[in-house]
Amino acid sequence: MTGTAQGRFQRAHGEQILRNLPLPGHVILRTDTGWRRGWLIARQNGPTGWVGLVQYDDGHGEITDYLPADRIASPDVWVAD
Repeated sequence: MTGTAQGRFQRAHGEQILRNLPLPGHVILRTDTGWRRGWLIARQNGPTGWVGLVQYDDGHGEITDYLPADRIASPDVWVAD
């Protein structure tokens, strides 16, 4: 599989996972500082693809932000840095 095809597959897979997660629900988020536990509050399909509105604590306070589908995972998955 080419890098471009793999990127499309990963994006489609992330979007499918995001559409199937319950709202509101616990999730694992990949932030700029690593993986964190958080809440998925809402999701929408925007001009650049699916995004989720999430809340998490970054160690300095609570953050509410939109993240792309490929940075949101089910709480049942194991992730490593």
